[in-house]
Amino acid sequence: MAAIDEFISKLNYLNIDKKNREIYNKLKSSSIFKGTRGNPDLFLLSLVIGLKHGKRKKLLNGGNLFRISELQEDIWTLLSIGFSELKDIEVFETKEGAKMALKVCEEYANSGIEILNDLAKKPSEFINHLIEELLKK
Repeated sequence: MAAIDEFISKLNYLNIDKKNREIYNKLKSSSIFKGTRGNPDLFLLSLVIGLKHGKRKKLLNGGNLFRISELQEDIWTLLSIGFSELKDIEVFETKEGAKMALKVCEEYANSGIEILNDLAKKPSEFINHLIEELLKK
């Protein structure tokens, strides 16, 4: 695990598809997300929604979203989600494995942000729609 710890200490950013940056900016400035950490919280929520839907969407034109240090207490959660998708035990011990695991999370969040954007189109109903979305089987 030392290789992964070393990799994480050097990691700078989590990425999104540049075409989704506008969605992040719109959502984080809305009243729905007032009082949150902005992009980090939107990323985590998008990740959960993408994971719930089982949809990963490759980043075609990736760009930095926020510094990974803003999620320091959540990084092992992200890595565990990514590693669970990789299904190769050897990836746990390499920097490349950690990079692949984070890429999995970025792809889930890339899909989830679009679903989250659709849910937020009616701010007065957002919380109800989000709860329904997360409880859906």
